[in-house]
Amino acid sequence: MRIVALDLLRFFAAISVVLYHYISRPESTAYPLFSEVAKFGYLGVPLFFIISGYVIALSANNRTAFQFAISRFIRLYPALWVCVIFTVIVLSSITDSQFTILQIMANFTLLNEYMGFEDVDGVYWTLKAELRFYACVFLLILFGVFNKYRIWLSVWLLLTMIHVAFGQPYFMGWFISPGYSSFFIAGIACYLIQTNGKGLFNHFVLLSSLVISSFRAFDQAAGFMEYPSSVEKLISVIIVWAFYVFMYLLVIGKIQLKERSIFITLGALTYPLYLIHNTAGKAIIDQYSYVFSEEVMIILMIIFMLFVAWVIHVAFERPVSTPIKNYLMSTLAKSK
Repeated sequence: MRIVALDLLRFFAAISVVLYHYISRPESTAYPLFSEVAKFGYLGVPLFFIISGYVIALSANNRTAFQFAISRFIRLYPALWVCVIFTVIVLSSITDSQFTILQIMANFTLLNEYMGFEDVDGVYWTLKAELRFYACVFLLILFGVFNKYRIWLSVWLLLTMIHVAFGQPYFMGWFISPGYSSFFIAGIACYLIQTNGKGLFNHFVLLSSLVISSFRAFDQAAGFMEYPSSVEKLISVIIVWAFYVFMYLLVIGKIQLKERSIFITLGALTYPLYLIHNTAGKAIIDQYSYVFSEEVMIILMIIFMLFVAWVIHVAFERPVSTPIKNYLMSTLAKSK
């Protein structure tokens, strides 16, 4: 059954990040009062990771490793390819940025850093954190241990605790994101609470991840805000707590929304909106702020990016993803 509230939660996370990038950047002077709120919009990223932990656990259930890989490939890549092209076209048209075919193709894989190429847009770092998470889940399914949650989740939780305390094991970042592991773990714990009940282990994992996430949120604030005060860091922690509470109430059935097409559409726009809004959007705002005020440009840019995201979803992602998925699934079935 589709949880409609997750679609709205995804959209809230995405629009929070959009507002953070447009309003809270150091060079912006628009909306000085609202920027005091928008500067916490970066926390939409850990919210994405919590949702991802839940969705991936749900998606991996009763699937083979390669069925899971195909479903994640379809979710991640087709829209990415169009969004990379869109960003390249915008930046090449109105800025001095130049991109080679090799850099673009490398970005299509999300493995561009291993090939020595920079990201076309800085937001792609979150996709790479997702990709590592997917790879770990793929291996768990492949070796038939994905359902042994108590074992691998305990090990992952323990390693995350040790890393937040001592920065070790240093190699943890090679295969999973240590700075954001607690958020993925939280999503998985929410899935377990929903499917397996409110057992002691499930709640222990969720509360333990909350403690770790609190430390992470406090420390990471300095990476996203300019010289944050202790109060601002504590506000970041409180916002993360609110995410946990909302997700918990959602999975135990205390928050329910009727399925409406607008909610589903907003959820569908989230991924392309996230991919295209940042570098291209800020470049357009800067380039044409002489035509309209920055405040007006920001509003126009949000509307424009929502429209482009809708076009990408309707004209490409939706019609292309299903045929590719069906082809890959049929090929997989024939290979058995």
